[in-house]
Formats: sequence, C-alpha cells, structure tokens
Amino acid sequence: MRVLSTRNLTATAMVGMITLFSGVGLAAAEVSKSGMSISDKSETAMPPADLADIYQAMTLGVVRINVVKKSYNEIVAEERDKKDNGEDYWLPPNERGKDDQDDDKSEDPNEPEHDWEKKRRNKSTGTGFFISTDGLIVTNEHVVRDGVRFIVVLKDDRRLSAKLLGKDFLTDLAVLRVDMPDGVNPLKWGSSDAAQIGDGVFAVGYPYGFDQSLTTGVISGKQRQLSKGKYNPYLQTDTAVNKGNSGGPLLSMDGKVIGVNSALYTRSGGNEGLAFSIPSEHAQGIIKLLVEDGEIKRSWFGIAYKEVKKGMGKLVGMDRDEGMLILRAPKDEPSYQAGIRAGDVIVAIDGESVRSQIHFRTQAASARDETIVTVWRNNEYKSFTLVPDDMDEAKSRQREKQREKFGLAKKDDGRKKIMGMDLVPANDKVWKKLELATGTQGVLVDRIETMSQGARAGFGKGEFIVQVNEMPIATPDDFETVMQAALDADDQYVLVHLKRDGEDRVRIIDTLEMVDLEAY
Repeated sequence: MRVLSTRNLTATAMVGMITLFSGVGLAAAEVSKSGMSISDKSETAMPPADLADIYQAMTLGVVRINVVKKSYNEIVAEERDKKDNGEDYWLPPNERGKDDQDDDKSEDPNEPEHDWEKKRRNKSTGTGFFISTDGLIVTNEHVVRDGVRFIVVLKDDRRLSAKLLGKDFLTDLAVLRVDMPDGVNPLKWGSSDAAQIGDGVFAVGYPYGFDQSLTTGVISGKQRQLSKGKYNPYLQTDTAVNKGNSGGPLLSMDGKVIGVNSALYTRSGGNEGLAFSIPSEHAQGIIKLLVEDGEIKRSWFGIAYKEVKKGMGKLVGMDRDEGMLILRAPKDEPSYQAGIRAGDVIVAIDGESVRSQIHFRTQAASARDETIVTVWRNNEYKSFTLVPDDMDEAKSRQREKQREKFGLAKKDDGRKKIMGMDLVPANDKVWKKLELATGTQGVLVDRIETMSQGARAGFGKGEFIVQVNEMPIATPDDFETVMQAALDADDQYVLVHLKRDGEDRVRIIDTLEMVDLEAY
C-alpha cells in the first residue's frame, strides 16, 4: 500500500569553526589545545620500500564523493523556519537580523571566516573508502551534509550512484551504499588502540579536487578533543591532509585503516601538520549503528559536570584524582531523580571506571534502560540506579522551556505534519493573516519541507487548502483521509481547491509522481 510520507528527506545546515576537509561548503571544529604540543615540522619518517605495492593493492578502494547539495536559498529558508519553530538554527552572517542569536557569537575571531559564497555553488567533494564487499562506503558527515544526490567516482573514473544509509553530526561519520563494482577490494580495519605516537602512517584522498594522492607522516598524539567532535577521541597526525581529504582513510604502514580523516587545525587554510582522524575502533561501532538504524540515539543523564583533574580530588575528600564532579543536577532530570546530587563525583558506570571526560561522555551516551552509577559522596562510594532519557527529546524539552521562559512557547493550534507539510486548521490568526472571512473552512500550509511529497506535489507555504476532490477540508485529518483514500484506490489524479494571494485556484496533483519521491 502506498502511504503518505511524514519523513524529512533532506538534511539541515550546521556550521562550526575550524576548516574541515570537504572541498566546498566546509564544516568546522575548534581544537582544544589542552595538552597539545605544537612543534616545528621535522623530518618525517621515510616510508617503507613496499609502500608502493601496498598502495597499488588498495587504490581502487578509496573513492571521490561528489555531492549535489541544496541551494543556498533553500538552506537559509530552512534555518529561518527552524528559528521560527524554536529549534537550534545557524544563519549565514549576511542573512542575520538584530534578533538572531545563534552559534556565531562563540566563534573565534582569529579563525578564517566561512566562505558562504561556496554554499551558493550547490556542490561539494570529499573522500570515502569501501569497507565491505556489499558496497558500504565510509565518509564524513560534513561531506554529505545538505546533500540530495551522491556520486562515487573510482580512481579509474567509473561513476556510481550512491544511497545515504545514515549520518551522525556529533561524530562526523556517514555511510553510503553503492552496487559493488568489479575489481575493487574493500579496505581492512586496523587497530587504532595499538597505534603508538611515532608510528608511521599514510593518508589517501582527493585534496583540492586533484586526482587521488598519497601522503605520509606519523602519529603525533592520541585522545585529542575538538569542540565540534566531543564524542571522538581523535588521533593527531602530521600527515599532509587538505581540503577534499575529508572522509578518507588514515592507514598504518601495512595498509590497514586506523582512522577516518575528519579535521585539521589551520591558520592559513591549508595543511600545517596538525590533522585529526577518528580512531578505527571508535568509528566501527558508530558505523555499525548507522548501517542498522540510519542514526545514533544517545542517552541523557541531565547533569553539568567537570573532570576531576590532578590536585582536585582532595577537595572532595578523595585520595586520588578520578571521575566527574557534578556541578549541577536539576530536579526534573534523570540523575536527580535517581538520587544523584551536585557535589557527587561519578567514578563508574555499570561497573566500568570513568577514565576521562570523553570516556564518560561516551559511557553516558550509550547507557540504556537501568544504569548503575557509582559516585563518591561524603567519604564513601554509593551506587544509584538511573534510567536515562533520550538526548534529542531532552534537548527538545530544554528548548521548549526556554521558549516558555521568554513567552515564545508554541501554542496548540491543531497542526499536523502530512506529506512533509505543517497543516494548521483555520483560526482567527489565519483568517486575519490571509484576509479571509471569519469562519472560512480550510487548512493553512504553514511550513513545508524541501523535497517532501508536498513540495513535489506543488504545494507552497501560505496556501490555504479548502477542498480535495469533492470533500471540503476543515482539518488536517480531513486532508490526510482524502489523500490516503486516493492513494489506496490508485487514483492517478487529485483535484485540489485552494486560496493563494487572495485568489481562488485549483491544482491537479499527480499521485504517481508524488509517491515516486519515496524512492528518490
């Protein structure tokens, strides 16, 4: 049975600070310099004599990914809709008004400005690599962000259409699938845990749109943190990686993948010997979930915390420095409800010791159902059973509370999302806005998603639907009922009566074209 779609078929734009590697429409991340030593570039370890043979055996497994993206205007329109609906949003600097308070306030003025003109070009390029014989390709989330079409190009210029299986903003990972081409060997995973500082590595990718390139270097550091990748314990390398290398592999000298290249730290806009890669052991777990579910669901403890660093433990009566000191535990959050309070120090989750801030962040995010949290309180250890919330739902509630605080809370206006459209039944506000007679029945298209069934059918924001076929429309449910009936009956055409710009109009909807979008 054909069904009406309520899914959002397009991604939204989010932008950060330091340049990431995608060729056009770049994302970013700010590096935490804590513990980082920056030295002059010294001589790089010479690659082994057989590196050329290793490269030739895996070269077809590393691919260029060309992405056709939403237009600049579409991205801006979606961000404005998000702002109007009280969601997190990010507008380009030249699109902001006086009341636009977004992430730009926290940007480092020393970092290069975002080239928003590149967004207007509606395309980007990056790197990816095969990980299985059934056509799975790994790349970065920021490479595919805002994408509506994905083309994989092999080193021998074969081109393949790809489907996006899943992506995750917080770890900057994404997975595509293609029909597996002949003669291509997937790359093999190596051990990032076993990699040591000083070990030789090499990277393969498509920098600045050039053909496939190989560069060598060493592991410079481990467990690095970036502000826009707080769930990744990055590997740091001095291997030359540049814009366009995003999503490509970082490999040990035996040709095994130990990292997914993701970010660079730069003042010049290019390689300065400070690049960051998502460790293979960490990436594989995320990739598995993206293939299975298309997204990553994270848990929420509902606390503010700080890592207990050297010399801080004695302040809370501990004989060693460990765990996370809870700075705040709001009463309506899971931790407080479990009995945990501000001033406690979390030292273990389900019996596993908390080793670092990023380790705790990962532990908390992956907690499920009833979780045993061990804390240090009043010179003794105590355990509590905590039932975490869903992170996305918790953040949504927080945003709604902020809106209520400032008198911006959404009103229950009877809206319902159908075919990617927010339909609102007629009310005083609608009648006044559209200059309609009080009591006029119909539903307002208050919001519409790009590439949704509604957009494909020709509907537009601000239209007032009054009748479909012979049925008057008074509520969103009326509209859904008659449209679903047409689909169930395999009726190819539906006649819609609507008002737009003060005029009565009719529109014929081709239901076959509308539903074809499901397979797009």
